[in-house]
Amino acid sequence: YGILELDGYGENPSSAVLRSEMEKGPPKQAMIRSRAIVRRPVKYRYTASEYASWKVWFRDSIARGSDWFNWEDPADCATKLARIVALDPPYKAAAHTTVEGASLGWTVSFFIETWDS
Repeated sequence: YGILELDGYGENPSSAVLRSEMEKGPPKQAMIRSRAIVRRPVKYRYTASEYASWKVWFRDSIARGSDWFNWEDPADCATKLARIVALDPPYKAAAHTTVEGASLGWTVSFFIETWDS
């Protein structure tokens, strides 16, 4: 549930390479990880009832973001293990109304991290 807004979505992969400057010649580089963590800013739009369900899921099912969960990456439509990055606060929620001004909804922003493919 919820709609992922692509405005602001991106990827920030962590480095899997160690770079060392040399006294002479070019720096040396070595791969230190076979996989890297990719951090993504995401923003979801929820109806009021979806947001209430999301808060329960966040609190109870994924232990306030510390547990891994399945998430579909819009970049490649693959299901990946993800978790919400522990920030303080771990997410930001803002109320909004529809264009018609009818129903109150919520926009929730947070960071997700996944393993790269």
